[in-house]
Amino acid sequence: MSQFKLPPIPSGTSYADPRVREKMAAWMKEFHEEQLTAVGSSELLRIYCQALNNWVLNPTTESHDIELLVDEICHTARLEDSE
Repeated sequence: MSQFKLPPIPSGTSYADPRVREKMAAWMKEFHEEQLTAVGSSELLRIYCQALNNWVLNPTTESHDIELLVDEICHTARLEDSE
């Protein structure tokens, strides 16, 4: 059994529901904070990069979704640079 808390989303739930997306975003933020405390920022960045790489290489990942994610990463990086 995994040591991680599962997202609070019942199996078969539609991610099209904005409330479901809000719950998932909150879970992701909590997961991030827990992992940051547990493994540190450098290790967590390595883990995120490996997970993203695996996701991009997965043949079931839609190319449009990859483009959206890359756009969002670039947009967020520009916002961080301007602060």
